[in-house]
Amino acid sequence: MASNEGKSQSDFAGVVKWIVLGVITITVLFLFKGEISRFLNKAETVKIGALEIKTAQTVLGTASVSNETVKASTVIGDGIQGSTYVNRNSKFQITWPEGNGWNASETMGKSLIQQLGFPPTVDMPLVIMKNEMVGNFRPNVNVVVETIGGMTASDYINRTVQALQQLGWQVLTKDIDEATQGGFISTYYTTSTFKLYQFQRIVVANGKGYVITASQLPPEDSLSQQLKAELLSILNSFRIIV
Repeated sequence: MASNEGKSQSDFAGVVKWIVLGVITITVLFLFKGEISRFLNKAETVKIGALEIKTAQTVLGTASVSNETVKASTVIGDGIQGSTYVNRNSKFQITWPEGNGWNASETMGKSLIQQLGFPPTVDMPLVIMKNEMVGNFRPNVNVVVETIGGMTASDYINRTVQALQQLGWQVLTKDIDEATQGGFISTYYTTSTFKLYQFQRIVVANGKGYVITASQLPPEDSLSQQLKAELLSILNSFRIIV
């Protein structure tokens, strides 16, 4: 019993570490002026062939909740290739809009991990950033990968939510697809002067937790439909390589 309790505390500590990392990397806060009810999502399920894909309605649009995969035989190369990033070691792929609007870095996240002294069980292999500032904000999407052993998506997401709540965050939406081990959460943090929101797609596979976070968004009146669509496309493009 004591052994299981120790493991639980260790797993929980790991979850807290990447949450703190995510908070630290958000260097500029953003404010949404709408009512909270506008962000309440409605989960839906669509069927693609034999596969049922669960989605949720968010302020960015229709977000994927399910863990979607791509066959290794169809994946080309490794690392950044144009507007696609392939990580064969961690077994995932993600894309961003083509053109000059976005760029990706494989070193930015790793440098931050090292500077903050995080353990080897936590990695940030990719940061995707908007090339141009939107007001005083630079929208970005980062990918954090954490070794979590045998935890399920439900375990990982629920512990994530618990850890966020302990840090003062409010959970706006939480959707879990047990069948594919995927999920999506929206959270916010309130002070007397601002509300800070985060949108996170979460996947559990290969003994790892993959957390794809959209952050550093501008105020809603500067968050154009194009930017919403671009951020959503990046979040939705994440695939586990099988």
